[in-house]
Amino acid sequence: MEISKKLKKNFLIEKNHMRVPLMCFLTWITYAAITFYTNDYYSNSNAALFFNVIFMVLSIPVGFLACWWIDKFGLRSAYHIGTWANFIGNIIRLVASGTFIDPSIRFPIAITGQAVAAFAQPFVMFLPTKLAAYWFADNERAIANTLSSMSNPIGIAVMYSLAPVFVNKTTPNNFFNMNIAVTAVALIPVILSIFINKSKPPTPATPSRDIDVQAPPFLKGVIMCFKSKTFIVLSICLGGGIGLFNALYNNLQPALCVKGYSPTFNGGMGTLLIMSGLVGAAISGIIVDKWGEFEKVMKVSFCVAGVAAASLSICINYENVEWWVILSIFVFGAAGFSIYPIGLEMGVEATFPVAEATSTGLIIMIGQIQGVFYVIMTNLAVGKPDPHDTAIQTCVDQNDQIHTVLTWKWPFLIWLGCISVLIMSFVVFFWPKYKRRNYEQAKKLTEY
Repeated sequence: MEISKKLKKNFLIEKNHMRVPLMCFLTWITYAAITFYTNDYYSNSNAALFFNVIFMVLSIPVGFLACWWIDKFGLRSAYHIGTWANFIGNIIRLVASGTFIDPSIRFPIAITGQAVAAFAQPFVMFLPTKLAAYWFADNERAIANTLSSMSNPIGIAVMYSLAPVFVNKTTPNNFFNMNIAVTAVALIPVILSIFINKSKPPTPATPSRDIDVQAPPFLKGVIMCFKSKTFIVLSICLGGGIGLFNALYNNLQPALCVKGYSPTFNGGMGTLLIMSGLVGAAISGIIVDKWGEFEKVMKVSFCVAGVAAASLSICINYENVEWWVILSIFVFGAAGFSIYPIGLEMGVEATFPVAEATSTGLIIMIGQIQGVFYVIMTNLAVGKPDPHDTAIQTCVDQNDQIHTVLTWKWPFLIWLGCISVLIMSFVVFFWPKYKRRNYEQAKKLTEY
């Protein structure tokens, strides 16, 4: 698809906004690929789990504040809040990770820093649809939203690959250097925030952003969202998909290492999940911009992701089947991530003229609520490894930590069951109306 001059110009604005979610998700996912080293270093058997879950838990109360703030004060101020909260949180985490800090207080300080960084998350996760709506034409919004939204998984992919490089068998206590790197990266959007000086262009990019289109007040907008059957189905199913992805990030590394896969392979699978998702999201964004087939693209992608999830849930229980794991994760990532950005755009379409950050924020918050549930539920279903798995596991190096190694057969079957329910519900009940596109088309017809 040929990218217009306007898209090229506004992409410079988009790139600056993209860096914030990327940095936030570097912070969120820092410890997921090094679960056992994290638990040991911070003297808490659930440290890595808590570092993950606190992002999801805090996104719910902070999310309502972020929805209201973004819609009332615009992109610029939200960008500044997001960059600074993330940076300050990383500084606190950096201090906590030093060997000069007493081991007994490392975790309390680190979780405080993680909480501060988590405060930034809603202020940046809710921006893509509003950014696309204000700065891009109607045939550019989906790909613009994709470019911005996918900075989230890029950050995850980068950290999933780099964390095992810093912290591994030979350098198990290298958390301070790892956090120096993450904090340095978090400084970049703080510097870039100097150049963000406006929230919207002087001339509306589309008819839906004309001054005669007034978004309802925040609380009324929330009520309007939940009066829409389309939005309810979308928020539960797409939000559930977000939550299940979060659970997969948290569980993938310990599930693979108990079957003898190397830390390098485990980190690489987290990266592959994201990179394949970038391909799928880019393709789906182009298709939607060109033909507007939100519903068909999402339903096909959801079904393909379900098949790949079933494959992954089976192969995760076997050793020495790298090709099977790679294929399953590649297809699941490509199909699953293609749903996310166009699903957020669909939320805006279904609830127009509700402000973009409100519909997007509600979907993501519902996803985070489900994510907390899925992570806790799957972690409660773990089991003890058999003698063979204990002998081949690569999770821990010390015998006194062998009790922390667990099997993940039942958690992944539960995970698959949840995905299956969401897919069936989405295919049967999701029949959307494109309110924003219909308004824009009617507006254009009246101008001729």
